[in-house]
Amino acid sequence: MEKFLFTDGMNGVREVQSQDELHTLIESIDQKDKIRIWLFSTNEWINYAAFRKIVPLNSKKEKLIPSTVNRQPEVTKKSKNSWLKKLVYVTGAAGCIFLVFNFTKIKWEKADPLDSSAIRPENVPLMDMDSLIAEIEYTRGTVIDKNTKNNLRLRNTWPDKIDLKLHSEKETSGGNSRFFNVDISIDNSTGVMLDNAVVKLSVWKDNKVSVTDTFRFTNIRYDKLLTRRLDEMYRGDSISLSFESIKAKAFNFCYSATVKNNSGNYNDRWFCRD
Repeated sequence: MEKFLFTDGMNGVREVQSQDELHTLIESIDQKDKIRIWLFSTNEWINYAAFRKIVPLNSKKEKLIPSTVNRQPEVTKKSKNSWLKKLVYVTGAAGCIFLVFNFTKIKWEKADPLDSSAIRPENVPLMDMDSLIAEIEYTRGTVIDKNTKNNLRLRNTWPDKIDLKLHSEKETSGGNSRFFNVDISIDNSTGVMLDNAVVKLSVWKDNKVSVTDTFRFTNIRYDKLLTRRLDEMYRGDSISLSFESIKAKAFNFCYSATVKNNSGNYNDRWFCRD
């Protein structure tokens, strides 16, 4: 490989590794009379005119043109290969994401709907109302009027007259279940309107309550079933309903799931005048 030293008289001396590089430097200089080139073969500095005699301009062009033409496709090919690599990488990554998503996505299957009714609360025991009324009348020495008897019966037997039910669509996947289109209904057969009721929905997981939600109902009629559709979706093993509280002024009734005896009288524990 032939080497040269090159200077334009202003930017110092540069070592040049080939004739192509040397010709490129020469073409970049406007004042070519200041150019000096060191030839290692002769160990001397020569000016531009002397160099032209040794290496004619036509020879320079013949060397430069093929070199330029050969280099351009290499750049294009490299850019093309880089673009193809990126395309392959993006396509592969998208394919992997698609496969992972489809294999890990939970696939839900439709199951039988869930239908359940609220169980009788523990703080409302079964009572023999006929015996209770007879005992009260004997103790007081007077007969209880019909309206008072009826209200007393309603307050102590309300779980038989106020039915709380749940209906829900259900889907399963492995050991998981989800519930949606949940309907809560209250069937009031007391014969009088209930002023309000608070209902608690419990979501069960591994025999434990994992989530609770409460809903308030007002003006619950006795001649029409009251139903509410919930927008929420619940996940767990099962869901259930219970009354948190009920109030009916019509028969002096106030029930609360959090207390054992509202009035202090266990024979008429849910009596109130609020």
